[in-house]
Amino acid sequence: MEKPVGETDENEQAARDTPAQQSPPVLLETLAARMPEPVVVTAADGEIRTGNDHLSDLLGSEPSDVFGRQIGDFFPDLSDVNLGAHCSQSPGTPLTSSCSVGGTERWVEIAFEPQQWDGEELYLGIVHDITERHERTEMLEQYERIVETIEDGIYTLDESFTMQTVNSAVESMTGYDKDTLVGSNATLLADESVIEEAAEMSRQFIEGERDVGTLTTDLRTADGDTLPIETKFTTYDRKDGSYRQVGVVRDISDRKRFEETLAALHESTRKLLHTETKPAVAEQILDTAVDVLELPDVEIYLFDRSDNTLHSVGDAESDRNASIGPGESTVWDVFVRDSAVEVGPGESIDLGAGPVTTDATRLCLPLEDHGVFYIELGERHTDARTREMVDLLAASAEAALARVDRETTLREREAERREQNRELRRLKQVNAIIRRIDQVLVEAETTEEIEQAVCDQLAKSQWFSFAWIGRQDTTELVPRAWAGDTASYLDAVSLSLEREGGPPAVQTAQSEAMTVVPSVADNLRGDHWRTEALSREFQSALSIPLEYDDFVYGVLTVYAAQEDGFDEMLQEVFAELGETIANAIREVESRQRRAGDGTVELELSLSAPQSFLTQLADRIGVQVVCEGAVQRSDGAIRLFLAISDCDPAVVEEQVASMARVDTMRAISTDQLDGLYEVVVTGQTVAETLLEQGGRLKSLRTSTDGLTVTVVVSGETDVRQFVEQLGERYAGVTLIARRDGAQSDGQRDGTVRSALEEQLTDRQLEVLQTAYLSGFFDWPRETTGQEIASSLDVSQPTVNRHLRVSERKLLELVFGDS
Repeated sequence: MEKPVGETDENEQAARDTPAQQSPPVLLETLAARMPEPVVVTAADGEIRTGNDHLSDLLGSEPSDVFGRQIGDFFPDLSDVNLGAHCSQSPGTPLTSSCSVGGTERWVEIAFEPQQWDGEELYLGIVHDITERHERTEMLEQYERIVETIEDGIYTLDESFTMQTVNSAVESMTGYDKDTLVGSNATLLADESVIEEAAEMSRQFIEGERDVGTLTTDLRTADGDTLPIETKFTTYDRKDGSYRQVGVVRDISDRKRFEETLAALHESTRKLLHTETKPAVAEQILDTAVDVLELPDVEIYLFDRSDNTLHSVGDAESDRNASIGPGESTVWDVFVRDSAVEVGPGESIDLGAGPVTTDATRLCLPLEDHGVFYIELGERHTDARTREMVDLLAASAEAALARVDRETTLREREAERREQNRELRRLKQVNAIIRRIDQVLVEAETTEEIEQAVCDQLAKSQWFSFAWIGRQDTTELVPRAWAGDTASYLDAVSLSLEREGGPPAVQTAQSEAMTVVPSVADNLRGDHWRTEALSREFQSALSIPLEYDDFVYGVLTVYAAQEDGFDEMLQEVFAELGETIANAIREVESRQRRAGDGTVELELSLSAPQSFLTQLADRIGVQVVCEGAVQRSDGAIRLFLAISDCDPAVVEEQVASMARVDTMRAISTDQLDGLYEVVVTGQTVAETLLEQGGRLKSLRTSTDGLTVTVVVSGETDVRQFVEQLGERYAGVTLIARRDGAQSDGQRDGTVRSALEEQLTDRQLEVLQTAYLSGFFDWPRETTGQEIASSLDVSQPTVNRHLRVSERKLLELVFGDS
């Protein structure tokens, strides 16, 4: 049954409107099915009409889930692509898109060809999976970005060392642009010798002897300068059998500068090993900080223990003091707290002159107990490497200052040890001189022998050039003995005592005190004696009074051929020597006065308001007469006092109340004629007369002072005797002088002198005490028991001493001549 025409057309039209009627022709489907790669057929609006099984496998979906959907649902990058326009404008150019399969992203290229089927424009697309290639491309792009952004230069060279690729860092280093570099030979940038060395390394790479090489050299730049670089490179093979070099170039300017700075710091540290003082260390550190580290402002403050302050070594500027003491200052706080301080720009710092606001970073670093290191950092010195250098420099300064401290201490100890050894040697030699002088003093029989022997022994020493002894006359110092090769000095200088100053001996005679001249050359034009002394190579001098018990027996002066020849030790030795010489002269003069031919009786008056007799007379109100005195071995003196017209009880009471009285005994208590034995300590007029070689006859108190009657040897220089007595007491006046003759029968001196020579000190003391206390009077004024009690010995001892003394006295009188 035929269909009506109108009906048939309507059915065909309906069939065309259904999906089955919109499918591509069988031929196109067959073609897609036979393709070994995924194939997709789409309409102009992007609807997928058909495809092969490979497409379904690629998309991981069934055909029913794919056909009829937009191609952009599976290939997002094609959503907005006009396939018709693309195919007409870029025929044969594939489109790239990603696709997601099971959560995995893949990349494809689809090459579309337009197809006309029944008047409809269809597009046959062949799909290629390019996931691996895309990943490689993406990684390559990533590498290229890294290469371009890295600070090191990266390059490739062919076998002839022609540059194939360079990154922007190579352009920055060399100053050449990429167009100039690529295609140019590496000799544009490096010397031929460097190229030869690199070629040898490349050979080793190819032959498997090594993998990577490193070269450190200089790179020539476009402006004609050189840049220190380090390059690491290797080779890789190409498919055509050739090879290329790939390398990394690093600018090592900073490293070179760092190495040079380290070398300079090392050299500075080496120089510090030879510095011997702290200021020298500080100067070296400051020079290094300025010249090597190029710091704009530095200073070192060294601690001075003597005044407890920090003193700057460099030139102080307006915002800091050259000397900083304890107080509120940054430098002092850093020192005492031993803690570094960093002050940034705009902050306050006090360098001893008050707080100031800084315009740069400043550091104060402690140097232990040696001081403080102050540094101002410039804008280009704030990096960690500069701070490291500063810390190294501070550590070097600290170590050097500690070394100087140790070495200074060792040198001082060594110098002190050498000085001590020298002083000990000198002391040993001086002591040997003193021993020889002491021996001479013991053996000498005259003052002249003593004086000359002392000068001779001193001049023999290597320590002294000239020695002389002088005695004071009325107006000048008279030389009595000298020794040395330059005695003409005494004739060349004035020894007058009538003006101030003068040679050391004159100064000592005037002051009766030691005179020390450490350097004769001082004030050379001010004193004539210095010129004369220096012309004889006298460099230092010492002069001492020969004084014993307030009596001066002359002046000893010694000169040395070196400055400071008389230190404190020698001064003490000479002070004791002066006293020893004076005592020896006193003893000799006393013996001479006692043993001389004949005698002289002197009557003197003197004023001694502080003497024991004067004070006793003032207390009891009557005259006191000392009829004799006996010197005790312990230094005290036994006085025998006659006191008339005074109650003995009053006398005993007043005597006992006086502090100087050791013991007191009444020998005769007759009020009209009392006799007392009194032992007195301390200095007395009677003792002075005995020490000067006199024999006391009487010592009377009066309203005007004391009247003395004393017997001395006929050889005694009376004027000298009176002058020496006048050195201790005021108003000494010679009233009368009466000469006497020596008794016959004694060739060697008076009986008294002979007896004193034969008796021991104790025997003489007992005999004199017995005589003066009336033991030999008739009737006896005192008994043997009383004498024994007074002398603190037994009576048999007193009796024995008296019998021995009497026998020796009788032998002197009646014995054979």
